Amino acid sequence: MSALAAEHGALNLAQGFPNLPPPEGLVEAAVRALRAGVHQYAPMAGRPDLREWVCKHHSERHGYAYSPEHECTIGAGASSLLFAAIQAFIHPGDTVVVQAPAYDLYGPAVKLAGGQVAEVPLLDSDGQWDLSSLLQACTPQVKMVVLNTPHNPTGTVCPPGFMDALAAHLSGTDTLVLSDEVYGPIVHDARPEVSLAGCPGLRERGLAFGSFGKLLQATGWKIGWAVGPAALTAELRKVHQYDVFSTGAPLQAALADFLPTPEGQEHLSGLAGMYQSKRDRLLAGLQGTAWRHVPAEGGFFQVLDASGIIDGDDGHWARQWTRTHGIATIPLSAFYAPPSPMLRLCFAKDDATIDAAVDRLRHIAADHAH
Repeated sequence: MSALAAEHGALNLAQGFPNLPPPEGLVEAAVRALRAGVHQYAPMAGRPDLREWVCKHHSERHGYAYSPEHECTIGAGASSLLFAAIQAFIHPGDTVVVQAPAYDLYGPAVKLAGGQVAEVPLLDSDGQWDLSSLLQACTPQVKMVVLNTPHNPTGTVCPPGFMDALAAHLSGTDTLVLSDEVYGPIVHDARPEVSLAGCPGLRERGLAFGSFGKLLQATGWKIGWAVGPAALTAELRKVHQYDVFSTGAPLQAALADFLPTPEGQEHLSGLAGMYQSKRDRLLAGLQGTAWRHVPAEGGFFQVLDASGIIDGDDGHWARQWTRTHGIATIPLSAFYAPPSPMLRLCFAKDDATIDAAVDRLRHIAADHAH
């Protein structure tokens, strides 16, 4: 969709990257690192000072202090570490339970490792996280469960108590849990931020993943982290060692320099409010149209229900509207087959882009109403 958007000069609300600049202090820190000669490999597990910041971050937000030396790894984005974890632990014939729709990395990575994916619905008929379906699928033979909160693509957030219930269900089994938390603190409407790190029963059997790129509007830096028990981290690093090995030494230095500063802390504390205001700007602009929605609870994606506008293949219409109305989105059928046509929009954009997107979406609704 991004290629199609570029071809037709369309607004690109498809791929999940901000068009907002990263904090100026972060850019300056990167320049300092480059000029200071930080050009050679970073340690395989990541810079010690950056790992210390990650562990302090989890301790302050979720009440558990991981060991920077043995329980934290820096990689080429969270995706590289999720991939490494799946390759480390999944073997031919293993079953991995994934909530659908799901970020499109999980399934292919499991299949490449020789495993099989068991999909369960993320949401029940009331639009709530479907705990009963997940627990029913988690038999003692299941090797791994993958969670994602705030969730991509739906924008929903894991509810309080959900992870505790899963932990109780998995007690006495060897099932592992991966928790993809790349949007971390970006939760809206004063919802609590839920993390595997804050759930003792899952923390002991799981890894949590985060993304500097998502939190700092610098997705092209491709630097993320994984935290988890030493025994699991050791296995993850065995794949990481021969896959990515080391990533972005000057960028790691910049992150370690910038994040502890007042500007760095202020940026992180303001993320949720900033993105909530952008979500609200988008949805306010669509009021009175045939676009239906449930406001995103976290992250920077909003799902729009187009069933009041079109019938049929959401993929066809997503491509068509990129060409004819100049706006690129992601059809939700890219993640699973929805019961009605739905599109995912990225609202991590400046206000001018959001307003232009609203204008084009309103034209789509008006054109199809006629």
